[in-house]
Amino acid sequence: MRERQKGTNSNVRFVQVVPDVRSVLPSDTFSYTVPAEYVERAVIGARVEVPFGARNVTGVIVGTNDDVTRSDAKPVISVFDEPPLLEPYRVELARFIAMRYCAPLGEVVKAMVPRGVRAARPGGRKRQPRTVSRAVDATRATTDDRELPPRLTPAQSVAVQPLLAAIADHAYRGVLLHGVTGSGKTEVYLTAIAAVLEARRQAIVMVPEIALTPQTIHRFAARFPGRIAVMHSALTDSARALAWRRIRNGDLDIVIGSRSAIFAPLPRLGLIVVDEEDAHAYKQDRVPRYQVVDVALELGRLCQVPVVLGSATPRIETFFAAHTGRLELATLPERVSGRALPPIEVVDLREELRAGNFTPLSQTLDAALRECHAAGGQSILFLNRRGTATVIMCRSCGETLQCDACSVSMVYHAARRRCDCHYCGATRALPEKCPACGSKAIRQLGTGTERLESEMRERFPTLRLLRMDRDTTASRDAHFTIYDAFRNGEADCLIGTQMVAKGWDLGNVRLVGIVNADTALHFPDYRSGEVTFSLLTQVAGRTGRGYELARVVLQTYSPGHYSVRHAITHDYLGFAHEEIRLRKALGFPPYSRLVTCTFSHKDDAVCEAEARELVRKLSDTLDIGVGLVVLGPTPALLHRLRGDYRWQFTVRGIHIETAFPHLPSGRGRGGGSWSIDVDPTP
Repeated sequence: MRERQKGTNSNVRFVQVVPDVRSVLPSDTFSYTVPAEYVERAVIGARVEVPFGARNVTGVIVGTNDDVTRSDAKPVISVFDEPPLLEPYRVELARFIAMRYCAPLGEVVKAMVPRGVRAARPGGRKRQPRTVSRAVDATRATTDDRELPPRLTPAQSVAVQPLLAAIADHAYRGVLLHGVTGSGKTEVYLTAIAAVLEARRQAIVMVPEIALTPQTIHRFAARFPGRIAVMHSALTDSARALAWRRIRNGDLDIVIGSRSAIFAPLPRLGLIVVDEEDAHAYKQDRVPRYQVVDVALELGRLCQVPVVLGSATPRIETFFAAHTGRLELATLPERVSGRALPPIEVVDLREELRAGNFTPLSQTLDAALRECHAAGGQSILFLNRRGTATVIMCRSCGETLQCDACSVSMVYHAARRRCDCHYCGATRALPEKCPACGSKAIRQLGTGTERLESEMRERFPTLRLLRMDRDTTASRDAHFTIYDAFRNGEADCLIGTQMVAKGWDLGNVRLVGIVNADTALHFPDYRSGEVTFSLLTQVAGRTGRGYELARVVLQTYSPGHYSVRHAITHDYLGFAHEEIRLRKALGFPPYSRLVTCTFSHKDDAVCEAEARELVRKLSDTLDIGVGLVVLGPTPALLHRLRGDYRWQFTVRGIHIETAFPHLPSGRGRGGGSWSIDVDPTP
């Protein structure tokens, strides 16, 4: 009987499918048989309809196996796509992401294809009139205003050569383009892309923040009019699906976008650019928690195309890779204009307090603002905190206003007259008296961008101000509106968070004021020094790009910290060497990799017990001989989030992937849940 069963099934084809449902480790692929009428179309990457439990769902074929004998496998109901939804190399990329980041393959596939495309059924999607966003419109606006390429500087000519050689050879090369702010990295990208287009191939250009897309689109559309697609999270599902299909059809040759643009289905990919590669926004903050830089490099290997990573302040891991031979290094050590980097003047905020100045602006920065604007210049004020007051405190008992669901202080926003939690979105009115002791001695402490704007309006009533933070860019086209207004001289001063720290190249900005350089400096994370140095260096680089004299005023309570010291002199190499020594002594990346496992539960005691039990099991299971170390468990930095308590532990080592089969996933005790973050960032 068993032999007859085996013989009966020996010619039946089996496929592995990831259904479009929520998937968790360790298994998220399922086997199905393929009826004879679908054998030719049921190929890797094709979208299918399959039975799943009591219902039918769509899914994607990620593997085939003609040797498997499964008597319980159900048949595929139908095959949707021809050509397949995913090319084989993109399925291979999905497997790489799943393996490297210990993520369910099904969640990776869902991240690679827009929801509007995955959900569409053949013949069942009605074409609806769609509004055109400013991002899409901007790709058309400069069609008749083509910009001719300038002559490259000698340094740019040298820097672009490895890319041009790889494009000509149709070969993979990973290149770090390390250039100071204003050194012309974008022109290197444009020159390489011109060569790609000449070879009838295509390019992906990654930017970390949506705020950077306006300038990037303007610049690239002026050089390559009518050939640009835009992809980022602010697009609607239908707009993203439309862009995806146009890209897949080969209608557009350059894709510009933030994180998800790395999955753009260009049929003739020839180059990948990751601009500002050090930005933490390139790390996905939900499953699958991938790092765009690593995905880009793997995509380049799979497609045999060059990948260029550009930054004035590369991540320490990237810098280390370029100096140990895993990446090539190209440098642009000077600004294109030949001008020196702007001088940075340090203001010790402790001295300001001793002098009785409790306002956000030091006397030095106040005077610099008046001088800059009297001469007709523009200024940028950088403060990486939004809101009016970052702490609401009772002066009688010292109690602070906390979010009921998260272990963080609520932030007061004067414009809405509400207190918000910036993590879960909870909101409440500003209390008239202390909830703890009943005192009316409520005080608003700390400064955010909203309060800074109010202070500036009082001090400089004639200045035209703009503010760019998450509160002012909630609408779809707000980034373009603010950028265009400042670029066109409709505002004198731009106040912003990290959205204004990178990429902006505006010649009339003659002053940058860093209102508080310490916002990330004392964050309890090994990257805090790197994040601080990068932000300070990048935002300082927004000025001095024209022909007028420019300056930077940096306000800090920690002028002696090594990150601040090196940022003041624009000394990346000095900072990197000091940081690498610290990382080596502590065993942190690039000398190891990390994976953090976090357990969430409504009960703090249950949460702690589950984490401690897992650490005990891991300590008995892991192969310590390969250099793995388990750190913790400890309460997570944000101990309570959206009503759940969180405990976590971290595995550190060179070969952390050997720990993956032993890590917890999915549900834990008492209805709690585990999450896994490989190569975590703050």
